[in-house]
Amino acid sequence: MEKERITVEELLRRYAASERGFQNIILEYADLSGVELQNIDLTEAQFNYVNLSGLNLYRCELRGANFLNCNLREAKFFGCHLEYTRFFDCDFRGVNTSRCNLTCTHFIRVNFQGAKIGGFGEDPCRCWDITREDGVFIPGFTFNPFISSDNTDRGV
Repeated sequence: MEKERITVEELLRRYAASERGFQNIILEYADLSGVELQNIDLTEAQFNYVNLSGLNLYRCELRGANFLNCNLREAKFFGCHLEYTRFFDCDFRGVNTSRCNLTCTHFIRVNFQGAKIGGFGEDPCRCWDITREDGVFIPGFTFNPFISSDNTDRGV
């Protein structure tokens, strides 16, 4: 399926008109900060340089989506499908991923300080050069950087 470039205004207009299928869209240099979206399908969507700070996503499909240089500070993902989603050079400070499927989600050069990364998945997340929620930088590759100092697994 071919990708469709879309503006924030068009996305929000179509969403307000009850459209929920936005698979394969490309959204670039946009501001969706503080927006709330429910039951929207963003499968394989591409977000480049998008401000998503304070975004609230409930029960959304994000399988295979790509986020490049996005600000996701204080965003909330609740019950979302994030399988095979990739986050490159993103600010995840204060993000909450409650009840999300994180199977094979990739985090490359992501800052998780203050984040609440929780959820489940059949296969672990894959992380490269990330800053953990407690501020510790983890260089290189790791499957599960979200292990507290007492070595108890957080389940991600």
